[in-house]
Amino acid sequence: MALMLDDDYPEILAAAANAAYAWMTEQLKLDHQPAAEAAFAIAEAIRTEVGGAYEYIPKGQTWVLSRRDREIYSKFRGDNYRQLARDFHLSEMRVRQIVDRCRAADIKARQTGLF
Repeated sequence: MALMLDDDYPEILAAAANAAYAWMTEQLKLDHQPAAEAAFAIAEAIRTEVGGAYEYIPKGQTWVLSRRDREIYSKFRGDNYRQLARDFHLSEMRVRQIVDRCRAADIKARQTGLF
């Protein structure tokens, strides 16, 4: 069953409501009515908060890659560049770059400034 909205409901809000509805029914296994009400409430909250403003909604590629990179770094053992490259469908060189960047950020976060 799909979420039914008026034809004149804003397209972007309908897309958000439908995405929320699909996630709640598939992942949370909610029944139609509570999922539909929650999805519509989410869309209306978005309309209330950002309605009338031009808001760019990024695809979040940087966030996704950042999560992937942190996962690679957390699985890094010192000798498994090749395995990580295979697991994440990357070149070994790219895995090395990711590990080096994450290691530098980790060290920077743990060290305090002298001044």
